[in-house]
Amino acid sequence: MHTRERRSALLAVLKEKKKVTVAELASAFDVTTMTIRRDLKRLADENIVTLVHGGAIYNEGGTALASVGVRALLNQQGKSHLGRYCARLVQEGNAIYLDSGSTCMNIAAALAGRRNIAVLTNSLAVMNILAGSTGLQLFSMGGIFDHGTNGFFGDLACRTIRGFRIDLAFLGVSSLSLEGGVMSPTANDQALKKTLFEAARQKIVVVDHTKIGHESFLRVADLREIDILVTDKQADRDFLAGARRQGVAIVQI
Repeated sequence: MHTRERRSALLAVLKEKKKVTVAELASAFDVTTMTIRRDLKRLADENIVTLVHGGAIYNEGGTALASVGVRALLNQQGKSHLGRYCARLVQEGNAIYLDSGSTCMNIAAALAGRRNIAVLTNSLAVMNILAGSTGLQLFSMGGIFDHGTNGFFGDLACRTIRGFRIDLAFLGVSSLSLEGGVMSPTANDQALKKTLFEAARQKIVVVDHTKIGHESFLRVADLREIDILVTDKQADRDFLAGARRQGVAIVQI
């Protein structure tokens, strides 16, 4: 198993078990304890786990947010399916916004090669993916760069959004629940998303099932402010039923 595959599988174990030991992971993946310690140290640096004696604990608090690089390892195939579907929603002549989440990187990859669309983004990863796509217009946002999310935030980023007419805003969120609505773990991300909910004609939240039913520290918007929720087949049925009652259109891929 390659390093990237092992770390992706390790993340899945962490999300399920919440607390793991170095010894059990080394046995499960048939690698040395030193290799597992390196993996866990990398995840701790990315804010996805807290190291404890002999193992690690998965971070689940309302302010916990793993880096976009780590999130990109989770559910890669599912996020690719979501990205391809969302790309098909974009019509010629549309002006769209792509968020800094890992799912939006998949939307960008599916849009590469398209023509006659305008893409505004705060994501450095999305900018790099679309930099060679000469058929579309790519607009980057200024602001304060955040290394964890690989995106630009702050007042300058919010003012940039207000200067555009956005037909479709594709938003990746860390937490979504019936009670809390759309939530964010950081004030910078909250401010940016609030501005997008005000500015965009159509708000499309794109999440896999792992983001549903969780809550973060800061509230962004009520569920009823979402126009379309694009998620996967594993999404919680009770949540989806409640979201539909609030007027959200649901698409499961």
